[in-house]
Amino acid sequence: MHKKIIIAITCSVLMALFSSAHANTTLLQLETKFKDSFPETALATLNNAGIAKDELTAYERARLYFLYGQAYEKTRQLELAIESYDKGIAEVESLPISDILIDSYLERSFAVYLQTNDPAAYCIDRRKALKYARQHDNQELLAKTLTQNAYCYYTATTVNEGIALLDEAMVIVDKGEQLDVHRKAVIYNATGSLYRTAGLHKRAYDNFNKAYETWKTVDDKEDMFNMQHNMISSAIKSGDWDNAKVNIAAQFTLAEQAPEFKDFYFFAYLNAGRVALGTFDYPLAVSHLEQAVAFKDTTQERYFVTSSHLFLALAYMRTGEVEKAANMAAIFKQDKRFPANMTSMALTADAILAFDNNDYLSSVNTLLKIIDEERENNKNIINNKVIDAALEHNAKLVEFENVLLANKLELKELSLKAATDKERINELILSIYFLVAVVLLAAIFFLLHSRRVFMGRAQTDFLTGIANRGYTFVAGDRILEKAIKKQQLVSVIIFDIDNFKSINDRYGHHIGDLTIQATTKRIQRWLKEQDLLGRIGGEEFLIILPDTNGEEAAAVSERIRSAVASQPFQFDEIKLELTISLGIAVLHEQATTLSELVIEADQALYKAKFSGKNKVYLAWQRA
Repeated sequence: MHKKIIIAITCSVLMALFSSAHANTTLLQLETKFKDSFPETALATLNNAGIAKDELTAYERARLYFLYGQAYEKTRQLELAIESYDKGIAEVESLPISDILIDSYLERSFAVYLQTNDPAAYCIDRRKALKYARQHDNQELLAKTLTQNAYCYYTATTVNEGIALLDEAMVIVDKGEQLDVHRKAVIYNATGSLYRTAGLHKRAYDNFNKAYETWKTVDDKEDMFNMQHNMISSAIKSGDWDNAKVNIAAQFTLAEQAPEFKDFYFFAYLNAGRVALGTFDYPLAVSHLEQAVAFKDTTQERYFVTSSHLFLALAYMRTGEVEKAANMAAIFKQDKRFPANMTSMALTADAILAFDNNDYLSSVNTLLKIIDEERENNKNIINNKVIDAALEHNAKLVEFENVLLANKLELKELSLKAATDKERINELILSIYFLVAVVLLAAIFFLLHSRRVFMGRAQTDFLTGIANRGYTFVAGDRILEKAIKKQQLVSVIIFDIDNFKSINDRYGHHIGDLTIQATTKRIQRWLKEQDLLGRIGGEEFLIILPDTNGEEAAAVSERIRSAVASQPFQFDEIKLELTISLGIAVLHEQATTLSELVIEADQALYKAKFSGKNKVYLAWQRA
């Protein structure tokens, strides 16, 4: 009797082990198939697998729920996806920390992101995942979790914290035996997102493009499309309409190539409408955005569906169709779960509705409030020190060698040559007559003196006595070349005299020349010996500051600006109050020649002029 019982128990245990092993094998097969499944077949693959949940362990059930969550996520059935992740997390959260627990939190956060686009909502799960990942022995998963958490630092004052997480993730990835393509692309994507937050839209675009090219190597069309979307947003922010149109064309191509992704056309038309708005082609904007709204049921990403109504409202307003605009704005306002941090969009809808109700004063005041908020936001971005952290994350700034060191090196070379010449002359004196030696020495002296005179004239501006345009650029290029080798800091400043033409027109060119001379002398007092000051145009000057970063260059520029503006200039009986405007550029990986830096500084000078003159503006302040 006992023997039969033992045999029965043994058979039961063996059957249970066999069932568990079979279920686990089936799960592994499903996970392998799932990676290559199309969205519409992924769910069918799971349903047809015939896995009995009661035969699985808690971890295996969590893996199964995770696969269901992925399938629902692919088809944008986001409520069902979140529900599946909920079940998986509930299975294993009370057990020892596992990969599936961390992955489930991360994927649930992504589903919430698609649903809300609100960091306050989707970052709750990412922070929990990071807490668990730091206690778990899986470096690759930790790198993934760090990268996902970087997106959560979405304000100008916290960008540096997100960058720190990305730096940590990259150290882990670099130490790995193989560089995972997906992880590399996600880091580029996260970096672009942080640069966008800091207002560095050109750098954001470049990193989104790197992510696109990385995903392109594995033909990941969904992520390729998403990166084109991000590139378009950054191009719109920086006014790069040519690239934006190229990216839109790429989105439409991907939509044709991948019909399994139903919402591609919605986003392609939405972005095409946004670019048409930005380029003032309002009838085309209406056409594209009406198409986007027509495709709205193909996506579950509610944030963008809601946004499409507001963009269409703006397009209608631009074409004078106020009633249609008000209808779209009213639909936009119906979404009570729209992210609270998107206040400018909500205010825009309010302004349109107020205009439709003939409440023009309220409409105008609301628009002015939008302008005030945008100005404050730009101020936070420009003034915040996180820009430095963003630049350092992409690549360390190339440091510069100062002008004084360059001059000293040249003097040593000349001294060595002179010493060699002197030895030869002494040898010559021993073998020729004294008179001939004197004549030769006199000739040598005359030639050297003449050479110095002619070189000085060739390098000096005749009016101010400082370096002229030609020598400024030649010496500047030499400085940059040597500085790059030694990795030292440098900044470039361009400034000119405000309203200088009116001085010439009113008082004549004689006073204009005196103005340039006096301004030059006053500015020279605030420069160091190693700083290079050159006149590169009529009233335009270039300063190269060795061993000087952007903040220090801004401080020097402010002192110069104040010195000129603080005290009037007196020329005979004429008293002039002058101001100057200044633009600053700092060497970085995309501008490694003086010509490139001058272009950036000149653009900053233009912005200083445009913002009211008598200002200092940094090239990397652009928002």
